[in-house]
Amino acid sequence: MAWLMSLHIATLTIWSASLLYMPVMFSVDHEMSTATSKRLRVMSRFAFIAVASPAAVLAIISGSGLAYLTQASGSWLAAKLAVVALMAGFHVYCGRMLAMLGHEGSHKRERSAATAWLIVVPLILIPTVLWLVLAKPALLSGLEGAPW
Repeated sequence: MAWLMSLHIATLTIWSASLLYMPVMFSVDHEMSTATSKRLRVMSRFAFIAVASPAAVLAIISGSGLAYLTQASGSWLAAKLAVVALMAGFHVYCGRMLAMLGHEGSHKRERSAATAWLIVVPLILIPTVLWLVLAKPALLSGLEGAPW
């Protein structure tokens, strides 16, 4: 189980770093020359497809394996899985934004200004997941014995 935990921590770290990297790359794209911007798009696409996406898949699979092997349960796990689902949704959104970067449009500057705020999303989600895992708070403790 130690190797599975190590795999989970390593892939989660890589995935989290990529979720922080992508919004930064989206927001600086408009400030560069055409050649530099094209190179940035190629690098960002490679990072997303070859690094971030496999890390996300492995982090989710290894985390699911750990939850199964340790028989984890409780409201903290449900909350953690909800936040992980939000991280996965943000990952998909980053992929969509990456696809849009290939199409130069009249709204490029507005899109770049708006993407500067996207860095806030992983800055909230990542520490939330870490807190839920490390603290295992007794969320909704009064509802544990509820009949529904």
